[in-house]
Amino acid sequence: MSTGPKDPFEIALADLLIPLAKAMVARGVTVATATEALKKALVTAAEESSEDGLSDSKVSALTGIHRKDVKRLRNDDETVPAKRSSSAAALVISYWSTSPEFQKQDNGPRDLTRKGQDDQPGFDDLVRLARIDMAPGTVLQTLLDQKLVAVLEDGGYRLLSDAFVPTAGSAEQVAAYRATLSAHLAAATHNLIADEETPRHFDRAVRYSHLSAASVEELRVLSSERAQQLLQTINTRARQLQDQDGDDNQTGRFVAGSYILPTFPEDKEG
Repeated sequence: MSTGPKDPFEIALADLLIPLAKAMVARGVTVATATEALKKALVTAAEESSEDGLSDSKVSALTGIHRKDVKRLRNDDETVPAKRSSSAAALVISYWSTSPEFQKQDNGPRDLTRKGQDDQPGFDDLVRLARIDMAPGTVLQTLLDQKLVAVLEDGGYRLLSDAFVPTAGSAEQVAAYRATLSAHLAAATHNLIADEETPRHFDRAVRYSHLSAASVEELRVLSSERAQQLLQTINTRARQLQDQDGDDNQTGRFVAGSYILPTFPEDKEG
């Protein structure tokens, strides 16, 4: 039995998992399902730790997972359609709200017909220009289901939001939750395990703990407004650069996000 100091990461692990555990309890996910997901994640992480490939036995030794389970998990290829449709919908909204050919003269996103008319491209053209490998009808239905696009009396379509915010509890919300948190965790984990010579990703937060409810609300509004402005600026430039690169074979990816967590003091009079 080891008598050395415990790895601080092991101590931090429970706290790191609490928010995820809250989501699991709310969604009715049991420990058996969570254990299966953790096993698959550990197998994937072990595989990615070596460029030369690892045997089932080596993965088992690294993770503590039985070799038979390792083999089964390596052959388990689950697809998540909601993740794909969620990403496609977000990209379409980005193009619709920033690309010049889809803007009105007053700089707001214009209403679109399905096929386009005269010299004005329509929704199907929007999906094509965004380089989405999905049927336009499928993407449109996702936007309609999420109430991000409205059908007009003349049969056209109107964008209702410049951000993809899925409805609560939907498969698309789960997909967005997955995409956002996995990207942030990937950046933070890179910073945690990288050696001294490896550049770190930008990952910063501002924390204050002795504030009144009014001060918390002021900071929430300020940070929400500024974060939205920054994300819109990045979104517009990213769309311009992707159009400029103009090559479907380009594989570079970029993610920038922002989170705000206001915690209001309890009402002690209540």
